[in-house]
Amino acid sequence: MSRTETMSANLSPHNRPPLDDQAIEDLVRGLDNLYWNLQVQIDILKLGERAVPALVRFLLSPPSQFPEGRVLAAEALGHLGGESAFHGLLKALDPQRFEGLEPILRLSEEDVQNAVARQLARIGDRRAVPVLLDALRMLYLVGAAEALVQFHEAEALPWLVEGLEDAFKRNRFSQAILDMGGTAIPSLIATLEQRRMYYYDEELLPSIERRAEALRLLGLLHATQAAQRIRTALCDQYEKVRTEAALALVAVEERDLVLEAVPALMAGLTDPDFLERDRCSEALVRIGQRCGPFIEQMLVHGCINVAGETVFLSVNARTAALGVLDRLKGRVTC
Repeated sequence: MSRTETMSANLSPHNRPPLDDQAIEDLVRGLDNLYWNLQVQIDILKLGERAVPALVRFLLSPPSQFPEGRVLAAEALGHLGGESAFHGLLKALDPQRFEGLEPILRLSEEDVQNAVARQLARIGDRRAVPVLLDALRMLYLVGAAEALVQFHEAEALPWLVEGLEDAFKRNRFSQAILDMGGTAIPSLIATLEQRRMYYYDEELLPSIERRAEALRLLGLLHATQAAQRIRTALCDQYEKVRTEAALALVAVEERDLVLEAVPALMAGLTDPDFLERDRCSEALVRIGQRCGPFIEQMLVHGCINVAGETVFLSVNARTAALGVLDRLKGRVTC
């Protein structure tokens, strides 16, 4: 055997002495090194269950402003599985770990706990559901919300809907609700009646946005049973809610029954966001030629009356409305 072959044999993993507990602890701490932490994770996974105690201790170490290492530890525990890994992940999801943390550390800990929740969903043990529900109720933890959806846990729905008030997390909460499918419809209908108020009967902006997003989701879920409640929202005090109600009504109701949505959709053409104007234009086209005379009349007057409020057409709104009329004239069927 050549010298090179001898050296290779000596370096073979089969010939290496097993790592002792201290060496495993040192290896796990290497997850904090941003240069080679992915390779360290691979080496840890090769150790199998022997690495679990060190991984749990590392995962439960105090938060730092760099969460990457503890996120990788959570992922490793999820892949390794077993009772010790499962209970270590459960312990890491304790909401009390957020107490007294400054904002940067709080965000870091949230990244870690989101990763922990994902791994609990990967393991798939329903014993995790009560802990995930606590994390959702107390922290509105997005990872917990998404994990509970994978468990098809209907009890999570009220808090998923409340999570729509958080502008930074809204997209992920919305997707979680859509993933729950028709099960979510009753909770979405119920939240339309729930308003959080300022003094003097002014609704808080997050509450308005929650109700508007609930209407959007009802449309995406094709919730025909919500049609009457959606109609009621066409007269809402707030423009965003009225617009989403009109869009939702077009999505869930027969075309012959949605002409009452036209004023709110026309008002939506005044939105400064071109994506919102485009959504309203598409809805008007979907209603069909029967809405053409209403659009023409509004163009003549230069304004729309919606829920007792006069909305004047902007230049963008007039351009969009004329584009809708052109498309309607080219339609063969309604």
